Amino acid sequence: MIYNSIRDMVGNTPIVLFHQQELPDCKIYIKLEGMNPTGSIKDRACLYNIQDAIDSGRLTKDKTLLDASSGNMACAIAFYGKMLGYDVEVICNTKLTQDKKQFIEYFGGKCTIKGSITVEGNRKCAEIVQTPVGAEKYCFLDQLHNWANPKASYETLGPEILKEFPNVTAVAGSMGSGGSMCGVSTYLKEQNPNIKILTSQAAPGTKIPGTGGFDDGDYITPFIKKMMDESLYDDTVKISQHQAEERTKQLASQGIFVGFQGGGVLEATMQACKRNNLSGDIVAIMGDSGWKNMEKLNKLI
Repeated sequence: MIYNSIRDMVGNTPIVLFHQQELPDCKIYIKLEGMNPTGSIKDRACLYNIQDAIDSGRLTKDKTLLDASSGNMACAIAFYGKMLGYDVEVICNTKLTQDKKQFIEYFGGKCTIKGSITVEGNRKCAEIVQTPVGAEKYCFLDQLHNWANPKASYETLGPEILKEFPNVTAVAGSMGSGGSMCGVSTYLKEQNPNIKILTSQAAPGTKIPGTGGFDDGDYITPFIKKMMDESLYDDTVKISQHQAEERTKQLASQGIFVGFQGGGVLEATMQACKRNNLSGDIVAIMGDSGWKNMEKLNKLI
């Protein structure tokens, strides 16, 4: 297939059957979001956030893109910022892997570390653009509060899944900032309220990149609050590090190369399907690729 631009390669990610015997009445399909150009689901929201900033006039060619991230969004901003001709500065937290940091820097992004959760960096970004100098220099994309974030998955990821699986029983994904799952769940519930939305989150004391640890104080974004208030998800499973590791290895045995976030999503999918007696086609969204997590994955060897 020939593309006019790398941007045209965002979305329409492949789906592969996960072979398993634990749930004989279910077919588990893996949506490989790590096949997006920067290796994660965040490519979708990043481009929507940037385009929204351009359309609104907030982003002009003389401004620097600014945002906070645990890693994947920061990678996407550095990558597409480079492509579009913008300088990029990101504030990441201690969940950032060395692989992602090197990716950000390779594409010219300036990366600093603050705190253990993304909202700490987000607050710092907000402080920066409240100063006269900061307001003139930066365009703060604000992925944690920018409604262009869930809009990306509402308009792209949700329709992609339903096109391939018109009778899908359930869709599972990680609850990080909540943008992707908010968009997916809103779209799918509008089309068919009976579709089950399953989510994963980190168990207390567990830090999994791309997975919220809400018992430990991770920020509940407006997207997550919307999902809670409007009952846009049907079950959530708290995943331990060990569970995420074991499922990540199981995925790898079938050539499905993801980080611990993906392993956590698979564990949540299996648990939720069992306790809700689900059957039929189940789609599990893998948020990123294994190559972005080698620093942590190598510990499994």
